[in-house]
Amino acid sequence: MALITTNRLFVDIDLNRSYSQFGSFNVSSQPFFIQGDQCPVEINLVRQTGLQSNPFVIVPWPGSATYALKIGTTTAVATSTTTAVTPAAPTATTTITTPFTGGNWQVNRVVVQPDPLGGSFSISNGTSDTAPISVFATAANIRDAIIAGWNAPYAASTVNVVQVSQFAWDISFKNAAISGAAITLTFDSTSMVPFGSVVMQLDMTTAGVATLLGSNASVEATLEFSIDVSGEVQTFLLTPCTVINDL
Repeated sequence: MALITTNRLFVDIDLNRSYSQFGSFNVSSQPFFIQGDQCPVEINLVRQTGLQSNPFVIVPWPGSATYALKIGTTTAVATSTTTAVTPAAPTATTTITTPFTGGNWQVNRVVVQPDPLGGSFSISNGTSDTAPISVFATAANIRDAIIAGWNAPYAASTVNVVQVSQFAWDISFKNAAISGAAITLTFDSTSMVPFGSVVMQLDMTTAGVATLLGSNASVEATLEFSIDVSGEVQTFLLTPCTVINDL
């Protein structure tokens, strides 16, 4: 069975290259696509500012434009699409990864998805709300916001936060010292700022993919992204990619 592959590209519209993440000068790793998959590609348009403090800005998508994304070679196009959708706005959600049992710590995995450009969220325990918390908050920032917003018995001895990834944290409560019951978290995510991205899904089940691969385990091809504004087509990205034969 094929892997699920998702490629997120920040396309520099002036330099015709893609970066690994917003604000980074690191060119993105070579995208790969697996035969048999439906492969979403999330594309963001960016431009360098020349300012060290704020090196990139998001470039708005042209409102009347159509977009094309394709994989192929100079002799054949394996797959292409012009369908682009806007991702859902980022939200914060939680899963209890370690449930309340007796006097143990209850662990809540909080995840913000999809990755936000900026903004904030607040956390409620059903009775009290925190002040707005930046999406770039550290573990200490979130713990301090909970203690300040929820008051006693929420304190340094009963609340712990560990950062799991850039937009994920484990928030733990020592339940016996607080209420002796599980704590349910809810979030106000309305102040999060989404990226101005579109997602284009490449169908890797086409006959063109099989033709491109032939009997090879993988082949090198080119990923091309272009924008058509009123009949004027401009290519913003030509980058090597790998097409892999599903086992």
